[in-house]
Amino acid sequence: MTKRTCKTFLVGVLLVLSTALTSLNAATVDEIMLYNKPDRMKMLVDGARQEGKITWYTSLIVSQVVRPITEAFEKKYPFIKIDPFRGNSEQIVQKMFTEYQAKRYEVDIMDGTVTAPMVKKGGFLQRFYSPHLADYPAELKDPQGYWGVSNVYYFAVGYNTRMVKPNEVPKSYEDLLHPRWKNQMMWSTSRGSGAPMMIGNVFQNMGQEAGKAYLQRLKGQNVAKSTASNRQLLDLVIAGEYPLALHIFHHHAHISRSAGAPVDWAPLEPLSATINTISPVTRSPHPHAAMLLLDFILSEEGQKVIQAQNYLPSHPKVPAKQVDLKPGGGRFKRALYFTPDSQLNEGDGWVDYFEKNFLK
Repeated sequence: MTKRTCKTFLVGVLLVLSTALTSLNAATVDEIMLYNKPDRMKMLVDGARQEGKITWYTSLIVSQVVRPITEAFEKKYPFIKIDPFRGNSEQIVQKMFTEYQAKRYEVDIMDGTVTAPMVKKGGFLQRFYSPHLADYPAELKDPQGYWGVSNVYYFAVGYNTRMVKPNEVPKSYEDLLHPRWKNQMMWSTSRGSGAPMMIGNVFQNMGQEAGKAYLQRLKGQNVAKSTASNRQLLDLVIAGEYPLALHIFHHHAHISRSAGAPVDWAPLEPLSATINTISPVTRSPHPHAAMLLLDFILSEEGQKVIQAQNYLPSHPKVPAKQVDLKPGGGRFKRALYFTPDSQLNEGDGWVDYFEKNFLK
């Protein structure tokens, strides 16, 4: 073996050993996502500089809240770029599963109201640690560490202020049974935000037996049914089609009222509430950067970005921009939070009850 050949051979051996050592020392996605030591932030930032990107599959509206979050995050971490894809929970899960079947691992984090349990069932949801989760109450974080909550949606009765006198505004579920509201109410058939969700609230709040007795009395009020979205339902109330709309997003009523529309919302406690969960995935190609984004969204800093866009922050220390839109802000105290598991596992029963008792 010549000196040159020997040198080339040694260089090759060193390269192989270096590659092997790098592979042995490389942290797994699981190790990165669950890392909880004093040097955590340095580890995440150093790794994110190498990754330079995050792919985020989101159900949030890009122009309203995703873009402001992206701008604030990229200003904080200018060496990372966020690439979002927007769809509903089912579209997000379908896209991810199709990619995973093709061994294309592109997504880093995903959110949605029922995304988490579907991805978890497929074995692709990743547990994670974020120090900010310590500030959140039990109902706004997964006990096993699979999801946090980016924002919350609350439901209430929407009513036309020209058609409903102040002393007539419903203050309880029982008030909806008053004779004056027969043929005067409407609700959406939507599984995720309409009548089935209100039925779920009744069952969870009153119990099955008392809940069914109440719903049979409500059935006698001939509540009108619509396939329109909750936002469109509220617009019909504003137009005077019906005095009341049941189970609408209360912040929609606030936004319309602020713009001068004759509408307001009435809380029936406990208010139904759905949560928009956010999670990383098992094959995240940019796990360091993904954890920085999760930390940012769950932090008070990120939650204030959400607050500024008139979305409802999940962080208990960050109020809504309009303070009374969250519990304890002056108009209501209690909310019943539907976890993604309860929506997925019990939702079929609520839909079935609605269809059998209110559609036939």
